[in-house]
Amino acid sequence: MAFIPAAASFRERTEPLLSADNAIPDRHIVIDMTRRAASLIGLTPPVIATLDTLISCLPPKRTHHTVFASNATLTFRRNGISDRTIRRHVVILQDAGLLARHDSPNRKRFTKANSHAGTMLRFGFDLTPLYDALPRIAALAAEATAKQEQIAYIRTKIRAAANDLLITDPHHPNATQALRILRRKLTLDACETLLTTLTTAPLAAEHTEAATAQMSAEDSQNVRHHQNSKKELIDKEPQPQKKQHPFHLTELLAACPEARQYAVNKIESFADVIAHARILAPMIGIDDRTYQAAQDQIGPLSAATTIWAMMQFHQRIKQAGAYFRAITTGQKSIGFDPVQLIRQLAARQHCPRTI
Repeated sequence: MAFIPAAASFRERTEPLLSADNAIPDRHIVIDMTRRAASLIGLTPPVIATLDTLISCLPPKRTHHTVFASNATLTFRRNGISDRTIRRHVVILQDAGLLARHDSPNRKRFTKANSHAGTMLRFGFDLTPLYDALPRIAALAAEATAKQEQIAYIRTKIRAAANDLLITDPHHPNATQALRILRRKLTLDACETLLTTLTTAPLAAEHTEAATAQMSAEDSQNVRHHQNSKKELIDKEPQPQKKQHPFHLTELLAACPEARQYAVNKIESFADVIAHARILAPMIGIDDRTYQAAQDQIGPLSAATTIWAMMQFHQRIKQAGAYFRAITTGQKSIGFDPVQLIRQLAARQHCPRTI
């Protein structure tokens, strides 16, 4: 007699080992990207909460993305919602292309293995479509975030323009109506239309660099001494890009297989590398502002190369956003060379170096 662990697989593993805790990307990153892209995908917060519950039911060590939890377990983890609500949310996720349902004849969720052939049948909720769609979800999340930032900017301009009108006329009809409309949730087109109704002079807050330079050059009494006790790591003047040793695209693809496997389209040029890094950044917890600051400091290709390299050792990084900021624009950026990092990863992968 022998005791065999229930989670052990038959024969040797033919697929890479996945983990609900340290897989790429992490569970909270998947939910965060889905939540930000919810308006473009068509998901509501309760449905996303159910999706989070499904991901939490994945086994800690697995070679699949199938959830075998019963409705009673899902109901308990969703704070007691009804089975009917769980089923309705599953249908919504299935229609959105984020879930595949494999029902057994008796509607139970289980696995059945064939030890002789080395195959296995899995009946349950398969979340493989969700993980396959992560690049698309990350792109939609970035698009939705940019749109929300633009809406917030235009709403601020509307308030400022309405305030300028109310200073001259406390009962200005357009201004009072605009402030009343701003209480509601508006789309980008509605905000732009509302802004056009407020015909005011350009806002004083929007200065051009030429006007600022002219004021500082001609009126010396307006110029005051500015002293900062902390050394600014990012200078206002553009700095020359760090000298880098060129490397071939094949070396990058061989050194960073983790980043390559998330590419929807074939990577054929360094432009594709930069575009793919934009999708990978939010998947490992790097926001758009941090990534844009890195591009301004070390260049688009160097920032993208750093993202590709970080995908290889993402599991050893506690806070990917803070680490990326430190090596690109922070104190550890001095002497940091992303090309050298790729060389080291290439040596670990035992791939041939090309010059």
